[in-house]
Amino acid sequence: MEHLVSPHYDHSKLESPSLTDLIDVFEDSWRGYVFGPAEMLLKNAGGDAAAMTLETSYFEAIAIYMTGENSEGKSKQFFVNGFSRCFNASTEGIETAAKEIYKHIRCGLAHTGMLTHRVNFSREGAHAFYVTYPKDPDGSLNLRAPAASIVVNPQRMHEGIMRHFEQYINDLRCGRSSDLTDAFQKAISLLWGLGESENIIGMTEDKFKGRA
Repeated sequence: MEHLVSPHYDHSKLESPSLTDLIDVFEDSWRGYVFGPAEMLLKNAGGDAAAMTLETSYFEAIAIYMTGENSEGKSKQFFVNGFSRCFNASTEGIETAAKEIYKHIRCGLAHTGMLTHRVNFSREGAHAFYVTYPKDPDGSLNLRAPAASIVVNPQRMHEGIMRHFEQYINDLRCGRSSDLTDAFQKAISLLWGLGESENIIGMTEDKFKGRA
């Protein structure tokens, strides 16, 4: 029985894959299974939280592909890494903000299906995220304290992720960095199980399709 490995490619694409084949499947999977559905949700009233549920998975995942390392037991660390790469690692306090976004947005959505009470979302904000912190007596922001509030613009978040994804795909296809390519291929080895036997489904095709 034929099966697809991504929306537009079947299993033959990965039988003896070239680097281009691997990039094709990776790109097609993210566009077809995550970004496309997220864009559909963003077009509908009430779809913002569901779109964020899909797209907050990008940050941890892209850190795996960009480092070639396994995130098992290090989900928060990899999320912060990926978020910082996506939304300007040079910005002051970006990692601190990423930890709060991990806690209140990513984990809220993943664990309870809801954003935590500290999060609001609005399409009005000019930036993807606004994180508010308490102030010290001298008037400076206390970045050591928990965030007082987070406002996220789901559309801006999507746009930021897409800019990063498009650049990453372009860099892989152009071969601009051997380190980037090597890390991508290591991640593929960790995650995709290439060369392993196919999954065993314990029934005939007729039984599977209800014909027997």
